[in-house]
Amino acid sequence: MRRLHLKLYLAIVGTMGVFLIAGAVVWHHFSPPHMAIGGIESATQLAAEMIGKGDPQPAREREVLETLSWQLHADVVLYDAQGSAIASFGRRPVELTRGQLSEPGWLIAGGPVLIWALEDGRHLVVRSRQRYLLHGLHLGLLFISIAAVLALLTYPITRGITARLARLQAGVLQFGAGNLAARVKVEGRDEVATLAKSFNDSAERIELLMQAHQLLIANCSHELRTPLARIRLGLETVAGTDPKASAEIARSIAELDALIGEMLLASRLDVAQKLERTESVDLLALAAEEAAHFDLEVSGDAVNLSADAMLLRRLVRNLLENARVHAGGATSLRVVRAEHQAHLVVEDAGAGIPLADVEKIFDPFYRASSATQASGAGLGLSIVRQIARAHGGTVEYAPREGGGSRFTVKLPL
Repeated sequence: MRRLHLKLYLAIVGTMGVFLIAGAVVWHHFSPPHMAIGGIESATQLAAEMIGKGDPQPAREREVLETLSWQLHADVVLYDAQGSAIASFGRRPVELTRGQLSEPGWLIAGGPVLIWALEDGRHLVVRSRQRYLLHGLHLGLLFISIAAVLALLTYPITRGITARLARLQAGVLQFGAGNLAARVKVEGRDEVATLAKSFNDSAERIELLMQAHQLLIANCSHELRTPLARIRLGLETVAGTDPKASAEIARSIAELDALIGEMLLASRLDVAQKLERTESVDLLALAAEEAAHFDLEVSGDAVNLSADAMLLRRLVRNLLENARVHAGGATSLRVVRAEHQAHLVVEDAGAGIPLADVEKIFDPFYRASSATQASGAGLGLSIVRQIARAHGGTVEYAPREGGGSRFTVKLPL
C-alpha cells in the first residue's frame, strides 16, 4: 500500500511540477526584461512627447516626470542640450557624460538605463530600480509555494485512497487466516467501495457454504454413532461364536468410533469463534497426567495459563499417540516457560518425517508417504493445530538432533 500511495502521490506532484516548469518557460520567454523594456520605452516615449512639444512649461514637466518616476519605479533625470542635469526624480540621480548622452538607447550604468532624445535637443534618462533577476526569483518562489500547497492538499487524498485499500487488504488477510466472519467497511461510492462490497458479498456466501459443510459433517458424524451402537450391541449378543472375528469387528468399531469423535471435535473447533470455557490450568501437571498413560516422565517448569483443560488434554494425548504410532513412542515430554509463552515439547527417536511431507503433516486426513496402513486417518495432528490456534498459539515441527522428530506447541501465558 505504501508503494501504491507513493506512486499516486508522485504522479500528481510530478504532473504539477511539469506544469510549473512549462509555465516558467513561457513566463521567461514573454516576461521581463522583454516586456518590462517595452513598457519603459513606451512610457518614456509618451512622457517625451508630453514635455518635448511646444514651449517649455516647468510645472507641467515636473508633474510628468514625477509621475513617470513613480509609475516605473525608476530614477528619472532630464538633461539640457549641453549635457547638464536640470531636473532629477527618484532615489539617486543618474550621472551620465555628454558622450554617453550622444548615443540614445539602452546602456548599463548602475543598471539598465534608457536615453531618449527630445526634439529640442534635451535628453530624458530613465533607470529602472526593478531588479528583474530578483523579480524572477520572487516569481519562482511563488511557483514553488503554489506547488508545495498543492502537494500538501494532494497528500491526504492519495493517502485516503490507499488507506481504504489497506483496510480492505487487512480484511482479506483476516478472512484468509480463517476468520470467515471478517468483513470490511464500505466507504464512499467509487471503485474501491464496489470492491469492498463485492468482497463482503463473496465472504458471506463462502461463510454460509462453510457453515453448511461443517454442519453436515457434524450431523453425519453424530448420526453414525447410532448404527455403531446397534452394531456393538448385536456383536455382544452373538459373541462367542467366532472369538477372532468378534475381536476384529470390535477393533474396527472402536477405530470408527474414535474417527467419528475426532471429526466431531474438528467440526466443533472449526465452527467455534472462541473457547467455550476457560480455567486456570497447570500445564506441567496436565501433561504429566496424560504422559502417565504412555509410561513417560515429564520435566520442565510449572506453568499456569488460562485454557480449556479438556482440549489441552486432547492436544497432549494426540501428540503422544502420534509418537507411539509412527515412532515407537515419545522419548521426552517437557514444559518450558518462555518470556510470554509456554512451550510444550514432545520428542521421539523415530525415523523422522520426510522433507516432502513437512508442510502437509498438519492438514486434515493427510497421511505421510512413510505411514503404514494402520496408522490412523490423519486427523490427530490437524486437531493439535486447531486446539493450539483456538488458544492463540501455534504448533511447529523440527527434526530432532540425533534423529527423530520434535513437535513444539507454543501457547500464550
